[in-house]
Amino acid sequence: MSRGHYRGAEWMLYAIILCLSDWSAAQISYSVSEEVDKGTAVGNLAKDLNIHTQQFEERGFRIVSGYSKKYLDANLRTGALFVNERIDREELCPNLPKCSLNIEGLLSHPMNIYRIEVNILDINDNAPSFLEQTHVFNISESSSPGERYPLPTAQDADTGSNSVKTYKLSPNEHFSIDVSSGGDSVSAELVLQKALDREKQPITKLTLTAVDGGKPVRSAGKIIHLN
Repeated sequence: MSRGHYRGAEWMLYAIILCLSDWSAAQISYSVSEEVDKGTAVGNLAKDLNIHTQQFEERGFRIVSGYSKKYLDANLRTGALFVNERIDREELCPNLPKCSLNIEGLLSHPMNIYRIEVNILDINDNAPSFLEQTHVFNISESSSPGERYPLPTAQDADTGSNSVKTYKLSPNEHFSIDVSSGGDSVSAELVLQKALDREKQPITKLTLTAVDGGKPVRSAGKIIHLN
């Protein structure tokens, strides 16, 4: 039997057991950062569920989930819940503000089922990125100071404080940048400060930089051509 079929059969068996048994009142919640090393302890199930460690082995405690990978497992000797597979938050919960693994712990003889939620915390493992490396604006010499031009936005697979927080513009005498924040989105506009003179400078090239709020900070640059 393939691993995928085995997982499916295990989950079906668990569903049948669930229908024939009563839920335990116990429900616990833990948190762990994504990308931590395999074997990293998440919590002490024996202590938090008030189960003697001897019962973990005697009653065949096991972790059951509906996920394709067994991200978490339990140490039957110590009663610890630990990371069993690499957890990539962006792969598991793309574009979601909250990410959690909902699993169950099973004890046999008699049957007890415990609900366990593990919140996956985002780390700043992705830098902002632009769809294209360059962008061209055609701005006339007759354009008046104060005119605005929407700038391209960057994407970031990370969420919350690790997502894009601001934009910066390379120093120049003709343009400034106005950054606006609304909810979880950040946008920017190019603002003309001084009229262009094509005879003195036929083409102006600027660098737009997207900066996230993580620690350490990550950023991405884009070239702006002004014809």
